[in-house]
Amino acid sequence: MQTEAIFENIAERIIQEIDKAEDSIYIAVAWFTNKNIFNKLLIKSEKCKIQIIISNDEINNNSYVDFDLLANKKASIYKVGNGDTELMHNKFCVIDYNTVITGSYNWSYKAENNFENIIIHSQDYELANQFVNEFKQIVKKYYPKTENINFDLSIDKIIKRLEIIKNLIVLEEVEEIDTNTKKLKELSINEDLESIFNSLTNKEYSTAIELIQKYISNFQQLIIWDDPEISSLKLEIKLLEHEINAFENEKFDIEKTINVFNHRHTLELGDLILEILNLKKTLFKDQKEKFKEAEEDFNNYNNYYKNEIQKEVFEITIEEKKELKRIYKNASILCHPDKFINEPIEIQQQAEELFKELNEANSKNDIKRVTEILENLKKGILQPNVGGKISDKERLRKTLIQLKNKLTQLEKNLIDLKESKTYQSIININDWDNYFEQNKELLQKELNDLKDGE
Repeated sequence: MQTEAIFENIAERIIQEIDKAEDSIYIAVAWFTNKNIFNKLLIKSEKCKIQIIISNDEINNNSYVDFDLLANKKASIYKVGNGDTELMHNKFCVIDYNTVITGSYNWSYKAENNFENIIIHSQDYELANQFVNEFKQIVKKYYPKTENINFDLSIDKIIKRLEIIKNLIVLEEVEEIDTNTKKLKELSINEDLESIFNSLTNKEYSTAIELIQKYISNFQQLIIWDDPEISSLKLEIKLLEHEINAFENEKFDIEKTINVFNHRHTLELGDLILEILNLKKTLFKDQKEKFKEAEEDFNNYNNYYKNEIQKEVFEITIEEKKELKRIYKNASILCHPDKFINEPIEIQQQAEELFKELNEANSKNDIKRVTEILENLKKGILQPNVGGKISDKERLRKTLIQLKNKLTQLEKNLIDLKESKTYQSIININDWDNYFEQNKELLQKELNDLKDGE
């Protein structure tokens, strides 16, 4: 499972994800007026089953997007609500029961000019299935007389068919295995099932059983709740946890860029800056106020300089940076403290300590340690106590409010950080090597001028 937050070029990224679709696309958005996304859907409708829910209002009804073109290609368009008095506020897309796109972004041109975002959840079959079920519930609510809605195969039926095939392998019923494999192929083919089909075709039954069990295990974490409100609260909490994690990853990436720049600035220019500050202090020795100010500047920078040059930061390649970013995101999802907010205090503390260690390793570019932490998390060194998870609605509601408040504050902090003068200055430097070389020359000139003025 991977989670990624996208804040820029959102429409282009949505198009990229849609382009990966092999089998099915579910879309529920309030407003859909972006023609570029729509044109990509037209292309994908030749091979994919497409279902779309939009608001039944003037914005969509007067849009340049011609939904009839999709309807003519056997896609299904559901307009829900009745204008201003009842709006459809969902914003999600599910691709191939594998990828979920959520967030604040409506699929409209107006949204391009707002501070919007999307969160992309990849390889999260449990979450995808929950959203598809939500999609179906919306359609049933507004189209109760529609008996045979053109939905693609439910994941539950896929799992049942796979269970049958697994049992037939155990019973050595080869002909029945082939028959059921063909039935499954007729129902659904995606990247994850393709490897199972290949194993069955090649009579590699031990591999097939292993792959089938792995596929099914992705859905064994689904919990059936007697109370639907508890189920919906759990889903909202899970989504908020993912969003917070994605936002914090984005914030951490920006902070890391600033820290890396400052560290290099200190290493390359620090000696010159210290020499200049020290010389200024000497020049102002007979001017009490200026000397005091110069001495304070020197002492402050000298302390900063000493701390900075003692930091251990590993030099890694561009490819290693990409790999570090990937494994860090996977690890941060597994040990983020918000994931353990309802666990016993000792587990919460363990998660906080591990998350802190993970961040420190990442900031040092210590890819070896980040990898070790991820592998240990996969082995279950930090597992939530599933049997003891809370089910009290009031506590769930409080958790939800707490996470919403955190997300709101985090979003504000992220905007402030992205708009800060420091970050804006750094991202506007096209060539760091050239920047430091030029500043080194300027500082050397300033130092020489000060020496000449002694």
